[in-house]
Amino acid sequence: MNRTPYMGPEKKNHTGLIFKLALFAVIIIGAVVILYSCEAKNQPEFDFDNIELVQYQLPEEDTPVVVFETSQGTFKAVLFPEETPEFYKYFTGLVNDGYYDGSYVFSVQDGVFFMGGSKTKTGVTDKDTDEKTFDQELSENLWPFRGALVAYGNKSEGIFNKRVKSGSRILFVDTVEFTQEFVKEFDAIEGNEDVKNIFKEKGGVPNFSQQYTIFGQVYDGFDVYEKICTYDVKDEENLNPIDDITFEKVYLSTYGEHKKDDAFSVE
Repeated sequence: MNRTPYMGPEKKNHTGLIFKLALFAVIIIGAVVILYSCEAKNQPEFDFDNIELVQYQLPEEDTPVVVFETSQGTFKAVLFPEETPEFYKYFTGLVNDGYYDGSYVFSVQDGVFFMGGSKTKTGVTDKDTDEKTFDQELSENLWPFRGALVAYGNKSEGIFNKRVKSGSRILFVDTVEFTQEFVKEFDAIEGNEDVKNIFKEKGGVPNFSQQYTIFGQVYDGFDVYEKICTYDVKDEENLNPIDDITFEKVYLSTYGEHKKDDAFSVE
């Protein structure tokens, strides 16, 4: 005769608890799927088979250029209003208002980036900081090659997709070391071959791809740029440069006024 085993109060409660936890887990998983799907719907769809590598296309005479006159020297970058119209309008407005004049480079991560455009030496916001943020403007035509300008703000408030929004601070992309081992692993990854070749030829940080708003590309003054990228820092935690590095003047111009055609050649 089959008998149902006796289940005392403790076992009954334990079984009930397991059932409730399992049910709770199902509910949570369902919520995660729904919320993640909602986040995903807000992301742009890319056509990686038809990429225009605008960062290495020869600019037209009237292409907008931003000039950074720093305490270490001058470098220049082309801007991409057609790819990032919202941030372009915001950024050029700040430049024209003189917002970046006297601002600081506040963080240097050797081999990865330096960050600038802060009103304070440490990157902490103050009463003069423009704290507006914008949703990312991602493009399959813009990549974190060495010299890319990244709009950097605070992280979004999404639970499962905390992307960095665009803001007034600027992250200037340097490059990881493309060792033979790294290149071997990099080549094994599926992706657009033209993009991969430029990373290998020009440098950059592939891990930043499609994570941030890229709105410009440095093309002139790389000696100065590299000096800032490799500047010594006070400590490895805060990454503040040991000396003050300032943007003494930042202003807009056109490529016709600051031409350097050979900077856009690729093999």
